[in-house]
Formats: sequence, C-alpha cells, structure tokens
Amino acid sequence: MKKNIRAEFNPDSTDLVNFIIRHFTKFVIAGLAAAVLSAIISLLIKPLYESTVTLYPSSNITEARTLLGESTSKAALFGDEEATEKLIQVINSEQVMEYLKERYDLDSHYNVRPGERYPNTVIAGKMERYIHCSKTSFGSVEIRVRDRDRELACAMANDMASRADSIFNDLQRNSASVMLDEISRSYEAQDRLVRQYEDTLISLEGAAALKTYSTLETENDYLGLIRGRYLEALALSQQTLPYTLIVDRAVVAEKKVYPRRSIMVMVSTASALILMALILFVAEGVKLHPADDRR
Repeated sequence: MKKNIRAEFNPDSTDLVNFIIRHFTKFVIAGLAAAVLSAIISLLIKPLYESTVTLYPSSNITEARTLLGESTSKAALFGDEEATEKLIQVINSEQVMEYLKERYDLDSHYNVRPGERYPNTVIAGKMERYIHCSKTSFGSVEIRVRDRDRELACAMANDMASRADSIFNDLQRNSASVMLDEISRSYEAQDRLVRQYEDTLISLEGAAALKTYSTLETENDYLGLIRGRYLEALALSQQTLPYTLIVDRAVVAEKKVYPRRSIMVMVSTASALILMALILFVAEGVKLHPADDRR
C-alpha cells in the first residue's frame, strides 16, 4: 500500500549560529561565486555618464512688457513658482524633444531598428529614461541627461536649457507679430479718418470748422495712442529677452553614474547568501515521515 508522507520542521535547525558554522564553507563559496559573477557582469554593462544643468526662470516669464519692452510688474529677479512650472513644462515639451531627436540623430544613437513598428514610441521611452527635468528643493530647475557618450550628454543638457530660452522668445515674438498686424490695420484706418477730417476742415468756416477741429483733435489723440501700441508690438516682435538664468552649465562627466559596481556586487552577494541560507534551512529543517494511515 502506498504510504502518505508529511513534512515537519526540526526545531534544532533554528539554532542560527550552529547552522552558519555547519555550512560556513558553502556560504563562502556561494558568496565568492556571486561576487565574481556580478563583477564580471558589471564590466560587460556599458556605463552611463550624467551631466546636469541648474537654472532659474527669469522674471520675464511672468511679468508683462509695455512700450519698448519695459517691465510693468514687480516680479522677483528669479521669477516665482508659476514661472518655474512654466519653464519645466517648456523643457519637457515636444518641441524640445523633437529638437534633440533631429540635432543628435537619436534614431541612430539609440539603435532604433529601421523596420521598427513604433519608432517614435521607442525613442520616447529611451528619452524618458535618460532625460529628466525637475524642480529642486531650492526652487531651481535641474536638467539631468544620461548617456553612454559623456560628451553627448553634456551637449544635450546645455542645448535643452538654450532651447527653452529660444522657445519663450519665439512665443513672445509670434504673439507680438499677430498683435502688430491687428494694430497696423487699426492705425491705417484711423490715419485715413484723420486725413478726412483735415481735408474737410480746409473747406469749412465758422462754427462748423470749430466743431470739426475739436473732433479732429480727439481723433488725433486716439491715433497717437494706437501709434504707441504699434511701437510696443513692434519692439516686442523684434527683441530677444533672457527667460532663463543658468547657475551651473553642464560639464563633461569624469565618472560614470551607472552601473555602480560596488553596490551591484554587494547586493548580488547578499542575495546569493540569503538564497543559499533559505535553501539549506529548508533542506535541513524539513524531514519526510510516513503519515499515519487514517480513513
């Protein structure tokens, strides 16, 4: 008749000190093997280098501009929390990512296969993994770029900061250009109206002339107001303002940030020893006994 078996834990196996002494040689061999193997693997992994740019948003991001680009607000020199959030949003924008993809040929650099079904998704995943922009505890913005090419990582980080400044200026100039076109049309219409009143005034006399002259003065004042707005829009459409204040530019990294060989070796060795202890504990503590036949 086939016998059933049952498992029991031997209380003696809980003596940790004796347990380690009995299997000390096995632990040493397992630890050395794990350390050597993890060290070899870490040497095969291509290292990553990191470059960092630290910058603040300029007050130009939040303050309004008036005639000839003069400031109207009392915003702080380094902007505020709202400006910081806007700067982070611009740096993380698709415009910056597309600029980096084209400038550094990231399709080729990230080894995206020509027949890849979703190449943009693959590149986006790589960029999300290696490129980070975040707010620091000091209220500044930090751009961190990791890459296997240390010089490329440095160049990309600095270019991201520069590109953010260019985008803000492009947005300002585009907005001012639209406003300039609208004001220009209003100015031309108002100028024609003033000329009509001037022509009418020449042929008038007496009370009619005085009334027309009064209206002409009012329309001339309005024409001067439109001209001021026109000059303001013209200035804003042509000028370049600093929207970022760079505290630390990126430099070429001297040491790799990944993999950390010492940490990798220690974690692998500790994991191997724990696994070995678990296996030996189970192997030694569990004994198989015939179970009583019960029906």
